[in-house]
Amino acid sequence: MSIPSDNPILLARDFGPDEVCLAVGEGEIVALSAACDEVFLRALSGADPAWPGGLWLKGEPLHTLRPAARLRFAHAQCAVAPRVGKLLPELTVAENTALPLLLTGLGRQEARRRALRWLERLDVIACADLRIADLTLAEMRRVALARALVLDPAILLAEDPTEGLNAAERFHLLRILRAACGTHGLTIVVASDDTDVVGWADRRIAVKVKGAVADAEVGAPVAEPAADPVVDPIVEPVADPIVEPVVEPVPLFGHTARGLPHRIGRHARGEHRFTPVGSGSERGR
Repeated sequence: MSIPSDNPILLARDFGPDEVCLAVGEGEIVALSAACDEVFLRALSGADPAWPGGLWLKGEPLHTLRPAARLRFAHAQCAVAPRVGKLLPELTVAENTALPLLLTGLGRQEARRRALRWLERLDVIACADLRIADLTLAEMRRVALARALVLDPAILLAEDPTEGLNAAERFHLLRILRAACGTHGLTIVVASDDTDVVGWADRRIAVKVKGAVADAEVGAPVAEPAADPVVDPIVEPVADPIVEPVVEPVPLFGHTARGLPHRIGRHARGEHRFTPVGSGSERGR
């Protein structure tokens, strides 16, 4: 394994079922082989505590943290760019970009301001008030990257960000990401076999399954393993929770005790009194 610095920002040892080993230096742009899909990248970001092996992020051993603490730390430091199919068509570009900030509890105005800032940096500000269906594929990919970068992470992970783009669009996207890496101290890890991406990256890490080890090579071609292909386990995506609409309004002033509805009255001295509703034998209960 080739380690680019004495103190890598991202380090994995014997990670996952294939026991992958890799190290990424701070501010580096690294291209992984395309076999590392979005599921692997999410696990590499620390967002999936179920994966075995050692994982260090900015020197913090994530594999020793409890799942909730690991998830909080990972979300604060790493971002995985969503696929364009995960952008919400009912929202505008600005709303899609601001969504991660809104989920953290940030106010709408500040969330929109930060979203527009990243849309401008990724040269898609003109589409801020458009719907996703009105965008080209190249614009969708830049919006997906803006949604990941809006939280200002230290590390960006993306799966094949140039897939389906022509040469001019690929060059434009990679140039923007290179500029963001330089101005924001961003570390970028992409999984792609695109020759343009490999040439654009500072280093390529070819993940080659040899039963237990993954090698890191600099500028070397990927050699196909001679052994039988290893079938990765299928990881089912977690469906978004379905929020049921509220059919009846929630009562604000009332509660149920002993199976009977009560009304809250106000005593003359400012105290509250619970009066059971009913008459006869029910009132003595």
